[in-house]
Amino acid sequence: MGNGQSPRQDRSRRRRDALLRATIELLGESGAKSVTHRAVAERAGLPLASTTYYFRSVHQLIEEALKVHAAERVAELQGMAAAALGAPGASAQHIAERLAEVLAAAPTPILVAQYQMYLEAGRSPALQPAVAEALAAFERLAATVLTALGARDAESTAEAFVALVDGFALHRMARARDPSREAAALTAAMRALFLEQVMDPADRAALHERLRRPLAPPVPVPLPPRPH
Repeated sequence: MGNGQSPRQDRSRRRRDALLRATIELLGESGAKSVTHRAVAERAGLPLASTTYYFRSVHQLIEEALKVHAAERVAELQGMAAAALGAPGASAQHIAERLAEVLAAAPTPILVAQYQMYLEAGRSPALQPAVAEALAAFERLAATVLTALGARDAESTAEAFVALVDGFALHRMARARDPSREAAALTAAMRALFLEQVMDPADRAALHERLRRPLAPPVPVPLPPRPH
């Protein structure tokens, strides 16, 4: 077989992978409530008994599917980040723009599944460890890129970067937007976070002091027009 597995083991691995892929598709299409042993088996084109053979419960099936999705998404972004960091003459601005272009691409059901799981973790504490592990993987990748770009405290900033990207993606799912405009907005937001990490300490302290000054005179806040 070339991979050290017998034909039976290889077939077993393919079946298990097919079930996980089917789970991710169902999560992206209609959420965790749609993930049942029967629905997953039908989507994968496998006998119903195969789901209970490989997975003790629907909960375990969802957990494993989330881990697969996160690992594949991280690997995809790692490859893109490595290519951007290794490009001749690459700058932090160029890398931010490239990242924003990729992240602002139209969402897919697989990406929707990721955010479905964030919501499900809020309703089901049992899923929170798997979701936390997925988020930690994205944060480790962000920290690696930020460190390569010279960030002072990459680990703490990575959490804000991941939350920022997730926020843009969630809005994209609810509201169609020109990808080039979104990429530009995301680049500007990432740049603002990053500048805090590379700014000269004296300049940073001066700007922080300026932000602490009281506003004078008070700035009136315009009210948005009422919907008709």
